[in-house]
Amino acid sequence: PAGLSSSTFPAKLWRLVNSPRVRSVRWDSRAQGLLIDRSLFEQELLSSGDAHGAGTEGAGPAPDSFQATHFGSFVRQLNLYGFHRVPGWVGSDESGDAGGWLHFRNPNFRRDRPDLLLRIKRLTRANRQRLAAGLEVRSRQPSRFQQ
Repeated sequence: PAGLSSSTFPAKLWRLVNSPRVRSVRWDSRAQGLLIDRSLFEQELLSSGDAHGAGTEGAGPAPDSFQATHFGSFVRQLNLYGFHRVPGWVGSDESGDAGGWLHFRNPNFRRDRPDLLLRIKRLTRANRQRLAAGLEVRSRQPSRFQQ
């Protein structure tokens, strides 16, 4: 949507989950949450060096799309942007897949509502205080290095 920098974490995540090239991240059955296959995600997007994942070299996002090299760092970014892991989710969905799929949700991250991405802000200490006080949280302008 207009007004959202393409370099922000929510914008990158949106492109990732909607990319037909990425197999490790997809929408849940209600299109209101993310399903992430941890081991496949690590192979596809977090590999270092020349190993960009089996058969995906040049086809998908760069391994440093999120400037993270460990899955834990990616999950930390999800948490900083208000995503929460869905507790008690057993790792299966409408397609019958089971196993290493993790389920994350943010009320402003929905497939049918890209306009809500503008509401997703990084939850810094100052932003948490502003939200608690009922004030608006604005995104800062990208630095000259991010443009």
